[in-house]
Amino acid sequence: MALLQHAKRTAMRAAAGGVLWTLRHLPLGFRAERTLLRRSWQSGSADMLDAYLVSGYQNPRVNVQSILVRHALLARLLGPAAAAAMEEEIDWAIELNEVLRRRAAELGVKMAAYRDPVKHAAVRRVDAAIAERDHEFTDRWRQRLDRLETDPISVIEFACGSANDYRAFAAAGLGPHLDYLGIDLSEKNIANARRRHPEARWEVGDILDLSHDDRAFDYVVASDIFEHLSIEAMEHALAEAMRLAQDGVILTFFNMADAPDHEVRRVRAYHWNTLSRERIEAQLEAAGFGARLTLPIARWLRTVHGYGHSYNQHAWTIIAERVPRIIDVLPHRLEHPHGSDRGRDRGTYVRSDERGETDEH
Repeated sequence: MALLQHAKRTAMRAAAGGVLWTLRHLPLGFRAERTLLRRSWQSGSADMLDAYLVSGYQNPRVNVQSILVRHALLARLLGPAAAAAMEEEIDWAIELNEVLRRRAAELGVKMAAYRDPVKHAAVRRVDAAIAERDHEFTDRWRQRLDRLETDPISVIEFACGSANDYRAFAAAGLGPHLDYLGIDLSEKNIANARRRHPEARWEVGDILDLSHDDRAFDYVVASDIFEHLSIEAMEHALAEAMRLAQDGVILTFFNMADAPDHEVRRVRAYHWNTLSRERIEAQLEAAGFGARLTLPIARWLRTVHGYGHSYNQHAWTIIAERVPRIIDVLPHRLEHPHGSDRGRDRGTYVRSDERGETDEH
């Protein structure tokens, strides 16, 4: 009887709420989820998508997580000789982020990623405060890489947008050193990316259904996409990333927590989940990615760099490799300033050698 009453209430709510209620509460298969995600990107113009997620704190030249992705690739190309410049770039990015924060307060602008043209224009007015400086480090890296002769790194990027991060890859001189493929579900995003960077490869594609061979790429990059998928789709997409990666995965998250389980939040046909760091790392570990660098961004900036105003308190970056190649080169660690008190809640650096042994630092 109770089940029958629950079914009746559910039907009544669905009838009252219509399609949006249904999308928010009923489980979605991968095909339906893919269709709804694609439709969500059709609402904006190509020009809007081209400007989306590349301004304000999301400017890939000064966004710390975007910089960490570049540092991972730079570590593979340049080795330990680049470590000092990497640390200097993080301090420089903090300085420019603080300029943005203060200028936004002066102008009364709420900083976020907006599709609304009026709100986006307000963020761009804040950007003017760093316009003459935001290219300093991409220029420096390009000068070093222009002289470098090495085999390219093969990279596939999930949900590449309108070449959002690749713009900074190219500006930093990484482009000629990458055999790069960007995948996105939106035809408009891919058209923008091809127009901006015809030298790279771009494909309209679904990260839940990729036909590339196992270990077809050295590294898989995925930034701020997994939280927008159902848990089933997210786990499948992460499994796809690991399947495709010969060496490692470079992952950024905008909404993660030190929690035992994922927290699901459906927003109409979209997701805005809080992902469990423990469960993501467990999936990586089970697939053989035992070498990991895990950074809770706000805590790392506060603890190591003395900066307490990170724009996103829930952002994490995880770099995972089968055998450590870039992790050991990167200077970034989450450690107490005095080298003690290393606790679980401050993140971990785990190194696995080829014998399968692990050391936690």
